[in-house]
Amino acid sequence: MRSSPLRRGFTLIELLVVIAIIAILIGLLLPAVQKVRDAAARMSCQNKLKQLALALHNYHDANGKLPPGSQATVYPKPNPSNAGVLSSGTSWIVMILPQIEQDNIYRMYDFTQAHNTTTNAAVGMNLVPTLYCPSGPDPKKYTDPNSPTTGNYTTHYYGVMGPAGATNPTTNTIGSATYNYTVGSPGTNGAYSGHGMLTSYVENSPNTVRQNRQVKFTDVNDGLTNTLMLGEISINMPPSYTGTHYYRTFIRGDNGGCGTTKNVTNPINSTVYNGSSNFNDVSFYSNHSGGANFALGDGSVRFINQNIDISIYKAAASIDSGELAPLN
Repeated sequence: MRSSPLRRGFTLIELLVVIAIIAILIGLLLPAVQKVRDAAARMSCQNKLKQLALALHNYHDANGKLPPGSQATVYPKPNPSNAGVLSSGTSWIVMILPQIEQDNIYRMYDFTQAHNTTTNAAVGMNLVPTLYCPSGPDPKKYTDPNSPTTGNYTTHYYGVMGPAGATNPTTNTIGSATYNYTVGSPGTNGAYSGHGMLTSYVENSPNTVRQNRQVKFTDVNDGLTNTLMLGEISINMPPSYTGTHYYRTFIRGDNGGCGTTKNVTNPINSTVYNGSSNFNDVSFYSNHSGGANFALGDGSVRFINQNIDISIYKAAASIDSGELAPLN
């Protein structure tokens, strides 16, 4: 009988070479896969901002003006005569829930009560997926820490209150021109700009910049295509951060600090809550590499580099100061 030939196996060196080649290929592929995932997450985030921006446009079409950004002290509604006891109001997000197909949640909210009552706290226990960036922390990771809204879902998308700073007025110099911005309660958690598309709103402070303040598109003299309306804060708190996180229920208005609106005071991706005096001045901040997403007044969405000149960035947050500083 003829014996069958012996089959030669791989030597140890050949196996090691094959393993090394596979490791190199994996090393080359993983960054590419991660880049694709990051790009997909950034695009999904932009789509969500687009939905919210269009919802604000639809609200404006129906009401002739944008909703209040963050209601501070307001009268019960409906209430044409503005009678009754003032209480802490709600947010632009609650106002546009019908425009993002969440009318059932909107109908749960009781506008005759403050946002921080047991009745309205139940509204905040409903997850609204549109409010979360896929690159940001899980919606259940950072819920509201305050009673009775403890455990309420928060948001990754915030209205832009406008340019602000540590003084009133706050100045901004672009080239040879200097612009002055009105800032209420500067240097405190409740600081608010009087120049943005979605800012603080009250019904009991006549002759102040935020009295009954709701912006019409015709008020945006600087142009809707050049004015920031929404931005994202969607980060995991840094490991070194020791205080309570600053995510708050999406139903909160301006209650000593705004739950769903922020000033443009600091550069993108630079400043977190200091625990005492900058709650409304924290940075718009994302887990996207190099910047954050914003929606502009015309409904378009842009990724803005974190190294943008701060004077240009502040100018883009103002609706009517006449700065000649377009983003593009």
